[in-house]
Amino acid sequence: MDSRKLIRLIAVAALTAAAEPGAAQLPEAAGGAGRLFDGAADASAPRPPDPGVPPIAALAVTEAPAPKRRSAADLYYFTPEEADRAARRSWPKAAAGKGYAFDADVPLAIQDQMRGDLAFLQGLQGSGATPLHRKIFGAVDGAAYDAFFVSRVTGIGMDDCGSGNAVACVIPFLDPSKMWLTQNYIRFSHPQVARMMVVYHEARHTEVKNRNWPHARCPRPFRNAEGRDVTSIWTGSLLAGEPACDVVPFGSYGSSTIMLKNIQKFCSNCTDKVRMDAGLYADDQLGRITEPEAKRQMLDDFGQ
Repeated sequence: MDSRKLIRLIAVAALTAAAEPGAAQLPEAAGGAGRLFDGAADASAPRPPDPGVPPIAALAVTEAPAPKRRSAADLYYFTPEEADRAARRSWPKAAAGKGYAFDADVPLAIQDQMRGDLAFLQGLQGSGATPLHRKIFGAVDGAAYDAFFVSRVTGIGMDDCGSGNAVACVIPFLDPSKMWLTQNYIRFSHPQVARMMVVYHEARHTEVKNRNWPHARCPRPFRNAEGRDVTSIWTGSLLAGEPACDVVPFGSYGSSTIMLKNIQKFCSNCTDKVRMDAGLYADDQLGRITEPEAKRQMLDDFGQ
């Protein structure tokens, strides 16, 4: 069976986001004191040569039936059991930490956009960090974010990720260190820092040693403090009963929320708009942490 068809048979953790038009400018080096950047560049980011690390080949799946699609909101879900099977596989040794490689079928426009987005994040400078952020990422610093990403993601390919709304996904059962993108990465309009939240959410899902941080089902009913139904910021779909929540601070939703909250609080060379967007999307994603003690731990970490 063609690997592309296999991918569509596997339930995947796909979070929808959107890309604002235009590629981002590579941020100024650390020596450019006072420089503010927000990704709203007027020039495309230069495309450096590929690092030469071959992506891990997708492996055929024969020992388990294809799981059912889990979510109709904004997430396509792998179960803890599927993550356990992935952990028991004997994977080719990945060149983690040596850079990532794009598959040949990834359009140049998407390659340029993602390289520019990652360069934007790599240029961040911070004046502090919360304890949870230090535990997950280290300092609020571009080098720390870069190290986090390249130590986990070795390949980037294209797929529909099981949904017309998806922007990116990780499929642990086929390749635990590969991220898949969709055309939506450059099609819709969300802030650049929100797009990076999605990418780092998916990067967290590559952690085999942590069972790829599978999600929990949101409660039913699922309402916010104002009594309104909680919906996806990406699609507007109701989240009640969907596998689109976390119950710990360290999973994909928690870690990406912590990253954005720290950018809001501590980024010293971000524009006000970047800090505002980071706070807006962080607050939204915090709503998906449904275990009270886990949410309290995060709020205490943020000083709220």
